[in-house]
Amino acid sequence: MKQKKFMNLLGKKLISAALALALVFALPIRVQAAEALPTTPPAGYDSYQYGIQHGQVNYITYYSTATNSQRRARIYLPPGYTTSKKYSVMYLLHGIGGNEDEWYNNGAPHLILDNLIAAGKIEPFILVLPNGNASGYGVADGWENFTRDLTESLIPYIENNYSVKTDSKHRAIAGLSMGGGQTLNIGLTHLDLFQYVGAFSSAPNTYPNNRLFPDNGAAARNKLKTFFISCGTNDYLLGISEGVHNFCVSQGIPHTYWLVQGGGHDWNVWKQSFWNFVQMACAAGFTDNDGSTGPNQPGPDVLLGDLNGDGRVDDNDLYMMMMYLFGWINDFPNGLKAADMNQDNVINDLDFIILRQIVWGW
Repeated sequence: MKQKKFMNLLGKKLISAALALALVFALPIRVQAAEALPTTPPAGYDSYQYGIQHGQVNYITYYSTATNSQRRARIYLPPGYTTSKKYSVMYLLHGIGGNEDEWYNNGAPHLILDNLIAAGKIEPFILVLPNGNASGYGVADGWENFTRDLTESLIPYIENNYSVKTDSKHRAIAGLSMGGGQTLNIGLTHLDLFQYVGAFSSAPNTYPNNRLFPDNGAAARNKLKTFFISCGTNDYLLGISEGVHNFCVSQGIPHTYWLVQGGGHDWNVWKQSFWNFVQMACAAGFTDNDGSTGPNQPGPDVLLGDLNGDGRVDDNDLYMMMMYLFGWINDFPNGLKAADMNQDNVINDLDFIILRQIVWGW
């Protein structure tokens, strides 16, 4: 009876939709496995997308006690940023020869985040792009001095001027090449500040393992929620990432070691790494209020399966799910989270099957 009612509804609304749905029932349903991260991003993941909301990227200027001067950084505020809520913060570091503009000009992190947020893959958070070379009068090593600049000046500035969460559970650090080494050096020796660390193609400035893990990794095993190491297989600096990975394996330190096949020391590796790392960090609790839900899980006010937000799960929701899978719509009135029936952060045929079983009582 329910199936007949649903088919009648389709016939009234759109003949082509009925024919398409008939094909779904006539042929075996292709059940897709949950998207496992890290993986290769889809086409367009780093491109400007029309029809979605976009965040804002601005310059900020702050006084640094590490250089005794004013310093500049970029900040990404996600779509809908408001002081009525608190946001997590990620600090993203550049490579040698770069500055606060390098990631923005070459890596499109703002577009990657816009697209992930629009797709319901992650919750909005703030991204800070510093200048990792904190040089100045009397400073012997600006790259090493950046640790002081970040911990003593930049982080306090962000927390005093923006609506952000201030605990390590909601603070992340990542970087490429020289910035990848800084990420390891700072993140792993400041576990009271960062629980999410992502190092991409780390450079020779990386500390030796006995300095990164002075306790053989006991604190890292206990405190890190996401530890991501990546590199291209053709990168001439691969041995550095591999050395950290091998030490982690020997000491049982949980981490993800991702090699981009054929990748060099280049933006193709770094952009893909960033795309993966932010999703993995969010899934581990980076943007959660209590760490109990992942980025694509519905909150307490969202009824799973209620795609149109009318408080019921019925044929209308099933119809909307079908429209989404055929590419006729790209969102639901109640948000994408309500459609992720199996909570795997991917909306696909399997979610349709689960919803159909609920609606039709199969």
